[in-house]
Amino acid sequence: MQRSPILVGHHSERHARKDAERIQNGMRKTVQMWKTARYWEDRAAGALRHAKYKELPAVRYRRIKGIEADLRKEQRNVAEAEKYLKAWNACAEIADPEKRLAVARQIANYCNLNLSRKEGDSDRLSYQPSAYDVLRDEPSSLYVPRTIDEVFAAAREAYPKTIARCERWIEHYTLRIAYDKAMLGESGGIKANAFDFAIGGKVLIGSEWLVILKINKTGESVSTLTTTPPARWWGSKHKAEITAVKDYQAPVPEETAAVKAATKLPPMCNYPGEGFKHMTKAEWDRAKMSDVRQSETIKATDTLGAHRVRSTFASGWKTVCVFLSDQKRVDPPTLAPSGAPETLRTMAADLRAQNPLPVPCAPRKRDERIPSHEDLSNLKTAAAEGVQVVVVPQLFPTPHELAVRMVEIANIQPPMRILEPSAGTGTIVNVIPIGTHLQAVEINAEAARMLGRTKTHPCCYIHTGDFLEWSQVTDERFDRVLMNPPFANNQDIRHVRAAFDLLREGGRLVAIMSPHFTFAQDKESVAFREWFEDLGGTYEKLPADTFKASGTSVNTVLVTIDR
Repeated sequence: MQRSPILVGHHSERHARKDAERIQNGMRKTVQMWKTARYWEDRAAGALRHAKYKELPAVRYRRIKGIEADLRKEQRNVAEAEKYLKAWNACAEIADPEKRLAVARQIANYCNLNLSRKEGDSDRLSYQPSAYDVLRDEPSSLYVPRTIDEVFAAAREAYPKTIARCERWIEHYTLRIAYDKAMLGESGGIKANAFDFAIGGKVLIGSEWLVILKINKTGESVSTLTTTPPARWWGSKHKAEITAVKDYQAPVPEETAAVKAATKLPPMCNYPGEGFKHMTKAEWDRAKMSDVRQSETIKATDTLGAHRVRSTFASGWKTVCVFLSDQKRVDPPTLAPSGAPETLRTMAADLRAQNPLPVPCAPRKRDERIPSHEDLSNLKTAAAEGVQVVVVPQLFPTPHELAVRMVEIANIQPPMRILEPSAGTGTIVNVIPIGTHLQAVEINAEAARMLGRTKTHPCCYIHTGDFLEWSQVTDERFDRVLMNPPFANNQDIRHVRAAFDLLREGGRLVAIMSPHFTFAQDKESVAFREWFEDLGGTYEKLPADTFKASGTSVNTVLVTIDR
């Protein structure tokens, strides 16, 4: 039924307006009550989630470790306060005034003892003068002089207070640790407590099995484990909390011996090498700094084994190797390289092969016609930055179809380690399968920066620099190499040779090259052709218009070499 409008002067106008206002007020109160109820419902749910989180064994274990660290700090504070109080009391017993003052100045130089403000101190004094300030030969004009007896009195008053305060905290921390340990025991403790870790054993962390290289302890309990790096970890080692351990496999004696031999530090040597600084033992001890490493590791060569030498600072904050002239000479070992890093890499690779990573879920498809928030953000950023033109000499981007074919020929399977030595605009980088570890190298800084913004491979690491120089210093080894190197002046030959040296046994290299090496008679081309044929490498000619879209019709071949 349709209601009639309220007419001015109608007898029900006043009642109708009151009813409408009452209904409106009721709706406002209802909405406000609903918002309040929702707020407290969310607060209650959040408090419940937080309480459940704090009861997790791993969280409680980490909390115990934090409280134990605080306990050790307060115990150190008590020991320090007792030491300084004893020193000040012993100083006060010295009868000779000059000797007593000299000892007091020595103690004040190390301890942090503040004296209270005193009448006559300047209004400009914004701090409490320390014992070191008042015992100096030339005290400041900001405060009136203090006697040495006042310093002794301040020490006898301050340090007992510090000790009493720290002892209260020590008692508090001790009770908290006892309570949390009891609760942790009631919940069954963390899973890692059931394992007897040993070097060479295997631990399941996340979804990967890793080899234990070192067991780190705090007191009598294991705190962390140093393991081989995960598949997507950049580095030679990885430190993991024991709360992250899900399972454990004990090692056999041969595995333990192999890991210990691979992680053993090289021997310390002392000999007058080239560029070494000659010092006495006393001079080297004075030059040492507690927060700086005191040795350098010399890598193994064809004639000398790996070893360590002492080091110290030189000019410009650089380190220099040291020869102690008054100590016994110890020459480097003449043994062949032990191959320890390769042993660890082989063990980690075998472990990954036996326990492959789970296949990542495919991303959900979305309607490409509808721009996402990221697309809009990128459009705004691009519009604000404007069009950027990057000039890269000898850059002819690989066509997408050819890049896909190179991946098929390489037969890439996760979690292989892939190398792209001339990344350019990233055409090859963006077709490498997900789940692999990809290292890209690009000499042009601007091209490398743009590749970092546009790459789609989630585990791609980009090095900006000359690949030929980088290949001489890196320790990385790869399962596959896909590359489109520069052609000028036989650069493609040198790049392919350098990339092949970084391949592991059983690896494969797929490269786009100039056909010049197949018929040229220059020394470098002939040597490469003989090397290529000895390895059983194959090549196929690509159509002349392969790089037409890149602005060139240069002849090219697709090369495949297995190691």
